[in-house]
Amino acid sequence: MPNNFITREDLPLFNNGSRFLTGAALLKDGKRDLAGTFDLFVRELPSVRNYLVFAGLEYIIEYLINFKFTDKQLAYLKKAYGLDEQTVDYYKKFKFTGDVDAMPEGTLCFAAEPIIRITAPIIEGIMTELYTNNIIMLQTMHASKIARAVFAAKRKKFIIGASSRSHGAESAVKAVRAAEITGANFTLTLAAMQLKINKPEGGAAPHYYIMSYPDELCAFRSYAYYFGQKMFFLIDTYKSITGLKNFIIVAKEMEQRGKKMRGIALDSGDLYKLSVLARKMLDRADLNYVKIAAMSNLDEHKIKKLEDKKAPIDIYAGATAILNVTDAPKLEVVYKLSALKDKNQWMPKMKLSSKKISLPGRKQVFRIEKHGQYIGDVIGLENEKIKGKKLLVPYIKNGKLVKKLPSLEGIRKYYEREKKKFKRELFAIDKKVKYPVEI
Repeated sequence: MPNNFITREDLPLFNNGSRFLTGAALLKDGKRDLAGTFDLFVRELPSVRNYLVFAGLEYIIEYLINFKFTDKQLAYLKKAYGLDEQTVDYYKKFKFTGDVDAMPEGTLCFAAEPIIRITAPIIEGIMTELYTNNIIMLQTMHASKIARAVFAAKRKKFIIGASSRSHGAESAVKAVRAAEITGANFTLTLAAMQLKINKPEGGAAPHYYIMSYPDELCAFRSYAYYFGQKMFFLIDTYKSITGLKNFIIVAKEMEQRGKKMRGIALDSGDLYKLSVLARKMLDRADLNYVKIAAMSNLDEHKIKKLEDKKAPIDIYAGATAILNVTDAPKLEVVYKLSALKDKNQWMPKMKLSSKKISLPGRKQVFRIEKHGQYIGDVIGLENEKIKGKKLLVPYIKNGKLVKKLPSLEGIRKYYEREKKKFKRELFAIDKKVKYPVEI
């Protein structure tokens, strides 16, 4: 059977044929050492976003540092594209020798701002475009969407669940990583990712477990005996009210054994009315410690409505709408040449086509702070004397890592610190707020 998964070894071929032929043409024209600067940025924000949360840099750094063609890949390129021996020999020795300046992961960013700046021999810059765009687009889309859900949940917990609803296994894993950066508390699924980030968690006893027993009460008793303190109980396999009553019966039985049940999960119906009723019934049974989780394909808008009504929900779970970013399923991430080095002189370059003009020159983003709060950004040239924090910082110099990459926890703490420096209104769920960005 064919293996269609992309492995780390496959990544150099995460390119289309034009890249290899373009590299060959530049090589034949004597432009092997011609240096260029490329900017990766988002052309415009989706209409339902006030900001983006930059994520995915770690993947790009690892990709560039380990970029290498295998003999099998070289043989394929030679045959598929008719490359001559000189070009094949160049690709055989190919490695990334350039510089990478980037915003730290977890930085809030805006339209037209360079997020990553790659300076390298032009062929190297061309080879790295597609994978870089792909990773940053998906990770930033996920991080930005999940950040909004976490904000809507206020002080309540927000979790990612139902990874089976995502666009493939790779997307699901990357969504969990983005969730870890932007403040989600834990995931209900993906033990593979939980192992990587050392964050084991439980989930909810599935409907088919409950349906495999003669009745719901029998199923609850069985699951409670083994995993009641770890798992949430879906109470809507048949009727939510009946399920809630059965849960209370089992929870009181477990108390007699000196154990406390973790919680219930609401996954259908009117979540507000159900949560109010469930909290009342649980409290009357002296089960005030039992948590209420709400699912049912929630997104930031639904969560906000529940919070505005003060629903007694402890945990919100997002699935399909969050994992697939259904309100803004695309992001215009672009990668453009902004300067060429000719005889030790940097010459600015720009694209002039209608509605797709790119900014020329080797740029920097300056974030202006006043009284502990960010008040705007300026996109300027790297050597301009503009007051403000420089957002693009060196990560790779001459092909070597020069800045240690933080852990996911470190990225998360950085994101939390940075977020507090923006006006709260920027994070509004249903209101368009524009953050000042000048050129």
